[in-house]
Amino acid sequence: MQSILKNATKYVLMLGLGGFLFWYVIKDIDAVKVKSDFLKADYFWIGISILISLVAFWSRAVRWNLLLEPLHIKPRVYKTILALMSGYFANMFLPRAGEVARCLMLNKMSKAPFNATFGSVVAERVFDLLALVLLLGAAFFLEFDRISGFLSEIIIEKFTHLFSSLENMYLFLLIMGIFAIGAFAMLWFLRHQIKKITLFQKAYMFAGGVWEGVISIRKLEKKWLFLFHTILIWTCYYFMTYVVFFAFAPTAHLGPLAGLVILVLGSIGMSAPVQGGIGAFHYLVASALLIYGVNQEDGVSYALILHSSQTLTVIILGGISFAIALLIGKNTEHTEQKDSPFKKENEYGSSR
Repeated sequence: MQSILKNATKYVLMLGLGGFLFWYVIKDIDAVKVKSDFLKADYFWIGISILISLVAFWSRAVRWNLLLEPLHIKPRVYKTILALMSGYFANMFLPRAGEVARCLMLNKMSKAPFNATFGSVVAERVFDLLALVLLLGAAFFLEFDRISGFLSEIIIEKFTHLFSSLENMYLFLLIMGIFAIGAFAMLWFLRHQIKKITLFQKAYMFAGGVWEGVISIRKLEKKWLFLFHTILIWTCYYFMTYVVFFAFAPTAHLGPLAGLVILVLGSIGMSAPVQGGIGAFHYLVASALLIYGVNQEDGVSYALILHSSQTLTVIILGGISFAIALLIGKNTEHTEQKDSPFKKENEYGSSR
């Protein structure tokens, strides 16, 4: 009961945060104009963006299979696609639930060990984070003047406003440092007692399986293929963002570097702990477009068009994938139950 209450509270808080951010972005936007922008959008380019996203989904599923191979887990690609899309679908309702959901779905369809597959997902996320950092560095280098001005206005000013003086900021950092050191010291002195707790032992065993999945990257036989799919995924993400520029008149003039900046900041927004990046994505994308001369209202419209098209794609394909994955999982369980008497009989016969 406490677990359910805790998860429900977490869900409500995240939904509230996403709702607040979304409200903050659109509170001064004319709804009639947004509707008009959607009606005037060139859906040919939006369709191209969606088709590119399908390539990214397929490539991500193939890359996941490459990570699973060293763990002796070899599901068919269509099953990893179904699990992946089910995870995206889950993320629409609960942030970061997608990683868990896709591992559970793969376990249900292929009986793949959850802790090992989850470890492979962690390894995958590490490489995605590395790719995002590299793209952020490239964007910052190529558009230094624009991005530095954006960071100064959007982040630094708001941060300094939070602390009325440098003394307050230093005091805050000192308190947080003392708290962190105290927590670490307490855990260190109680480490022997903690190791005897059953829950800790189970968590330790689970973490071992996760770590095995993480280090599976070292055992990859097809490292270059893994690198190829990583590059392909982020190339698709780039063009998914860039081609939508041409679907909307106020952004149609923007160049490739603008697409890179929007990709990076949009990806950061999608990583925020809110359902489907709602609010955070729109805020960062609309704010970034300001540095390219696109006004706030047009920036929000572009963000809404891009985000809505991709979200609708995930909801439709993810919902269908989730239903198919459940059906395959039930059929797998039914087959195992049907086969089990024969297995027992064979085992009994062989023992005799």
